[in-house]
Amino acid sequence: MWQKLALCVTASTLLALAGANSGAAELQVTVLPAQGPPLAGVVVDVVPQSPAPASRSAARAIMDQHDLMFVPDTVVIRTGATVEFPNSDNVRHQVYSFSPAKNFQLSLYDSTQHASVQFDKAGLVTVGCNIHDAMIGYIYVTDSPWFGQTAADGSVQLHGLPPGHYTVKVWHARLRDKAGSLDQSVEIGTANAGVTVRLRQPLKSAQHNHGSSRQWEDY
Repeated sequence: MWQKLALCVTASTLLALAGANSGAAELQVTVLPAQGPPLAGVVVDVVPQSPAPASRSAARAIMDQHDLMFVPDTVVIRTGATVEFPNSDNVRHQVYSFSPAKNFQLSLYDSTQHASVQFDKAGLVTVGCNIHDAMIGYIYVTDSPWFGQTAADGSVQLHGLPPGHYTVKVWHARLRDKAGSLDQSVEIGTANAGVTVRLRQPLKSAQHNHGSSRQWEDY
């Protein structure tokens, strides 16, 4: 059944850190559907107008392969992070992507251990398996340090945002709205700042169904 979403973004200085000059705030983003339960797994990317602070560590993420699916099917990371693709199935997989943000191909393997892949360019990377065409995963790579995915209650809370101007971006594989059409501006550091966005298009139907034949462009 098609659903429509309401994205409610509320920004305020919820927490002033104890440091003398920090002035950092928290930002809570909540995704609320018009009907039914909240939508979990929505990528939230909060992009500052000013240059973001440099990353202090080489972050890592995991996208496993289980029951002929990528688990989780969506991973969000900061530019420069690496992703591991262990294989927990009892069959071999060959992970690859031809997305502009990252073009790579791993050799055919059946082990939980495999060389990790570094993602050094921001953008959306669609990942597939050369052996099982229905396996589709997504890696959302952002230059911003403030990102996350909504939990079961439809919300995500981001910490440590300095006062300033930001653009809130959201992404999900089932959204039909054009990329960028939901972007919203928000000013952090003014009381009760907020913005509400409502989708104009219904959600796509779920695509993962254990091995059915679909074309890449269906995703």
